[in-house]
Amino acid sequence: MNPTFPAIGFRRDVGRYGTPDLEKFDEFLSAEDFAICDQWELKYGARNGMVLVDSNLNCWRVTNVKRLRIRRPLWSYLLRLLVQQALYWVDQDLEPLEPITLDQLKDRIAASILSNPDDWRDDEAIAGEDGPPQDEQELLYAIVAGVRAADSVEGIVDFL
Repeated sequence: MNPTFPAIGFRRDVGRYGTPDLEKFDEFLSAEDFAICDQWELKYGARNGMVLVDSNLNCWRVTNVKRLRIRRPLWSYLLRLLVQQALYWVDQDLEPLEPITLDQLKDRIAASILSNPDDWRDDEAIAGEDGPPQDEQELLYAIVAGVRAADSVEGIVDFL
């Protein structure tokens, strides 16, 4: 059984400035999107242990990520390599987990948003560049409310 897309992947906050006890999430629009990793993800093992929740609320854990080949032409690879953003096709081993409910998924996304406010900060809205200044916490709550109002994984991905 293969994941259906779009899907949401929950991962550790890794990297030089990462906080491993924080959970972040990524959205994958297609199987091809999920089969691509950038150099940073591979270097820091961002996908190792990721929990993928597909559009049918089935879950998998990524147990192994294997780099296959460069995704782009050589000139693009060299340019992206200089800024450490080279893209690679990868093969990932998935271990099935128990499915979850849509409410459990929404709770997990909401917790991630609220524990990682810097990832969701809208500096222009807070500064009032397009109207009156808005409170940062109220903006976060509005994002969470939008996630909670969605009626499917596709709805969550579309909102975000």
